[in-house]
Amino acid sequence: MSDPAHTVHIDRIVLTDLAVTPDRAERIQALLEVELQRLLAQQGFTDNLTGRDVPHLEVPTTHLAEPHSDRQLAQGVAQSIAQALGGVD
Repeated sequence: MSDPAHTVHIDRIVLTDLAVTPDRAERIQALLEVELQRLLAQQGFTDNLTGRDVPHLEVPTTHLAEPHSDRQLAQGVAQSIAQALGGVD
């Protein structure tokens, strides 16, 4: 039997010192959800989170070289979130 699909949904993310339009923020959030889901599944960490809410999570600062794309930003933030959750070394 195949593993059930896992989804990641982020209600709110706070990105400080980053000027983004609402449209761009939605795009970054969508990219971030997909990337975080991929990272957590890759590490087999989704089973630990299945059916759980994580209401608040402090994540280390993500540093990116300028200029960066929305995808690069999402990947960097997803990596930091996964590390904070303990799913990625």
